[in-house]
Amino acid sequence: MSQTNELTLLYVEDDNELREQFIRILRPKFKEIYEASDGVEAIEKYEKHAPDMMLVDINIPKIDGLEVIELLRKSDKNIPIVILSAYSDQKKLLRAMTLGLSQYLVKPVPHKKLLALLEEMASLYEKKIKDEKNRLTLQNGYFWKKEERVLCYHDETIPLTKREKILLEFMMQQLNKVVTFDSITNLIWEDEEHSVAYSSLSHLLKRFRKKLPEELIENIYGEGYKVTSK
Repeated sequence: MSQTNELTLLYVEDDNELREQFIRILRPKFKEIYEASDGVEAIEKYEKHAPDMMLVDINIPKIDGLEVIELLRKSDKNIPIVILSAYSDQKKLLRAMTLGLSQYLVKPVPHKKLLALLEEMASLYEKKIKDEKNRLTLQNGYFWKKEERVLCYHDETIPLTKREKILLEFMMQQLNKVVTFDSITNLIWEDEEHSVAYSSLSHLLKRFRKKLPEELIENIYGEGYKVTSK
């Protein structure tokens, strides 16, 4: 199945004939295609439909393509965007590079090349969305990968003992909530006496915190501990 079949596309082009031609080619590849012929309409369609991807001509009426993207990037940093231009303008290209574009293509664009590019963008977009869903972002550059059950600092994996991993996974499931002393000790030391379990928890946290920034696991006096998301 095509990577784009489950995605929606907003195509912004003021040349009606060219827009209709490309839409005929692209429509079978996307779940839905929304179209706009000028910058104002593009913003209206974006706000109404929240498309997954955008294909935008630079030279459109009312608000040019780059200004449209500048406005949208204030609230949406992630949507994949391809810019189309009838010529290679160095100044506009440099400006476009600051807007987080996926590609800048000079017309005429071969149909197969555009389709291949959109497929590639869709694949990267879906991977990014999957990664974001799998990631719980914590403080100071730390994050937890749910599927892999690993703690990372930027691109580095933090080595955890078996009990540290059990503790942190439990706290990730209760992210931004206080996890009581009893719930932790019952999970990890269910067969131990109360006083022994509390002492073991204290030692575990003392060792564990040496691997982490001090504020990552917050001690809530008289209640328990809390991990807070960014």
